[in-house]
Amino acid sequence: MPEPSGGARLGDLLEHSGAGVAVRVLWVCDPADEFFAAEGIGVPAGQRSLIAASELTNLAEQDFLAPSDLGLVLVDGDGDRHGRATATLTAYPRFRHGPVGSGDSVSGHTYFVLPRAATLRQVEWTTGGSDDGPVLTWQL
Repeated sequence: MPEPSGGARLGDLLEHSGAGVAVRVLWVCDPADEFFAAEGIGVPAGQRSLIAASELTNLAEQDFLAPSDLGLVLVDGDGDRHGRATATLTAYPRFRHGPVGSGDSVSGHTYFVLPRAATLRQVEWTTGGSDDGPVLTWQL
C-alpha cells in the first residue's frame, strides 16, 4: 500500500495529483445511531453507525466519473479499513450520481457501520476505492 499523505486534519483540503481532484473531509459524526433510528433504520447489535461529510472538486479538464465517495474509507485502530454502507438518510443526503465536470465541486454524506468497540483512527480517500495510487489521509 502506498504511503498516506500525513498530518492532515478534518477540514483540510488535499489534492490527489493522479486523479486531478481535491477532497476535503469536513466532519465525522461518531456514533450516528440516533440519525438512523429517526429514519427507522436499525443498526445491527454490536455495531455503530457513522456519517462523514466531504466535498470533492474536479481540478482536471475532463469529467471525474467515479462516484465522489467511492474511495472514502474509515480506518480503525487495528488498521482495518471500513467501506461505505448502503443506507440513505434524508437529513444527510449522499453524493449525487453522475460525473463531476471540470471545475465543479460536489458535497455529500457517506455512511459507515463499524464494530461498536473499534477505535476510529483516520479517514482515507483513494481513486475509485483503489489503494494502488496515492492515499489522501485525515487523522482523527
